[in-house]
Amino acid sequence: MGKFDGRVAMITGAGAGIGRDSALAFAREGAAVAVVDVRGERAEQTAELIRQAGGQAAAFLCDVRGGEGVEATTAEALARFGRIDALFNNAGTTRQGDVVTVSFADWEMVLDVNLRGTFLVSRAVLPHMLARGSGAIINMGSIDGLAGDANMAAYNAAKGAVVNLSRSMAIDFGPRGVRTNCICPGAIGTPAVLKMFTDTVRGAMEAATPLRRIGRPGDIASLAVFLASDDASFINGATMVADGGLMARTGMPLG
Repeated sequence: MGKFDGRVAMITGAGAGIGRDSALAFAREGAAVAVVDVRGERAEQTAELIRQAGGQAAAFLCDVRGGEGVEATTAEALARFGRIDALFNNAGTTRQGDVVTVSFADWEMVLDVNLRGTFLVSRAVLPHMLARGSGAIINMGSIDGLAGDANMAAYNAAKGAVVNLSRSMAIDFGPRGVRTNCICPGAIGTPAVLKMFTDTVRGAMEAATPLRRIGRPGDIASLAVFLASDDASFINGATMVADGGLMARTGMPLG
């Protein structure tokens, strides 16, 4: 028996990386999965991997920045599966730049995908969960939402907002049976991140991390499955850091 037999998980940004690993992880636990991605072909690839393994999945093309599209996708997922028990707001993007150098277009893109998208998808799914009196929402934050990194003003701002939005949702909807938690990963070796890392940068990141490695997409997928499961039934409003111990160090030069 899987943790999610008879239940449905909806995952945004599920066409690759953490989203794909999470979709597969929920499916292994018995969930039917609504695979949502802005790239339709990637969403279908993830859904097909689940079906090949004997699970249930359907792919949905959706840009999480668009309210009407999000509402329509949610309605389609509910028509297809009849319910949504777990929502993982995983879709995200980043652009570099400080407050002076970041372009307006990049600022809006990062805030729209990471923050507006989390708000819109949650807003679409929550009425269904509240009507049933149960549900679990996991929002994708970042350690950049808890501390700052240079030249990442838009991403730092967006993820900081997602962290506190998650707390707000936990307070507002916990009394009505819907739990909300936030995952804050460190560096995770997704295909997109690995393209950005030179060998020198990766080596420096691994050296700075007490576990001496960067994370794997499956590390975050496992945490998302746990937070959405009944095993985490008393966890609400938590900010779960998964960074190999990177933020455990103060950074003070004490030798």
